[in-house]
Amino acid sequence: MLEEKFVSIFPYNGNQYLHNVAFDFKKNKGIEKSIFLTLKKYLKERNININTYDISTKETSYRYVYFDLPYPWNFSAWKLILTSRKKNILICNESSLIIPFNYWKILHAFFIKVYTWHEPLIDHKKYFKIFLPKSSIGAKTKPKEFREKEFLVLINKNTLPFFPFQLLKYFGKELYSERIKSMEFFEHAIPDKFFIYGRGWNKPKKYNLTEKIFGFKKYSNYKGEVDDKIELLSKFKYCLCFENLTDVNGNITEKVFDCLKAKCIPIYWGASDIEKYIPKNCFIDFRDFKDYQKLLDYLNSISEDEYNSYIKNIEYLVSDKEFIETWFEGAFAKFFYEEILDMKNYDKN
Repeated sequence: MLEEKFVSIFPYNGNQYLHNVAFDFKKNKGIEKSIFLTLKKYLKERNININTYDISTKETSYRYVYFDLPYPWNFSAWKLILTSRKKNILICNESSLIIPFNYWKILHAFFIKVYTWHEPLIDHKKYFKIFLPKSSIGAKTKPKEFREKEFLVLINKNTLPFFPFQLLKYFGKELYSERIKSMEFFEHAIPDKFFIYGRGWNKPKKYNLTEKIFGFKKYSNYKGEVDDKIELLSKFKYCLCFENLTDVNGNITEKVFDCLKAKCIPIYWGASDIEKYIPKNCFIDFRDFKDYQKLLDYLNSISEDEYNSYIKNIEYLVSDKEFIETWFEGAFAKFFYEEILDMKNYDKN
């Protein structure tokens, strides 16, 4: 049997997952909690004890795995990075708009391996491809009847990039401003059929210079925060599903997956190579339309039979073995053990 090893993780920026909350079924309230819970169980079965980096263990850690680089003011995390550089592994989860220093190669010198979705970086020596893990929670949601569903929804937090995105030209085009444009259009075009959910959209105006870009205003269509995202999405025909940036390959977040699991058709704008991973018959590609009015005209033209055809394709996709073994938590746990921790080669020795 493999000798017991200890692994520490930095589970994204923020404190909500620390003190091993990431691995606590009751305390972890995130929709992606099954990723950490499955990882903990998978590694425990292989005699690997995993904890968040702030937990002391009787032995020093075999590896320190960072889900994104810590913010500069997180001195405890950076002290650990600087003193454990031969054990550090980085997973670049967020885009450069959210955490620009994720992609500063000078900081990658403190890591033995870097995993990223951004394919131009991948050299299979230090930089490796990763499919950012998604939770399978809600994947078996049964589709509601066409006539039972509301029309269109947007679910996003009203948050800002780390820096003003006009100053960031690392790669790709930001979609924050497009998200606001879509909200402004549908709020006026179909006020009774369009709904906004998520934290912060009911804030009063704050900054005159950014209110039109970042949406610091009260929206009449705002309905509040979300307790169960999958359940809410299942009540809608369509969801505006815009990533934080576009014109890049591989940056596919949970947004489109949540729609698919809920059997709600995503109106997607994001990764340029989305069709490489999700068939065109499972989503509506916003790039196919000249403007929001053309998109609305198309949505209004879709018959019940055409709509149900999309839903059947989605049901087939989320139950497909290859899809499951690429994206969901079980696949990530196996990948984490075999590739990130390199236990596949360790076992051979």
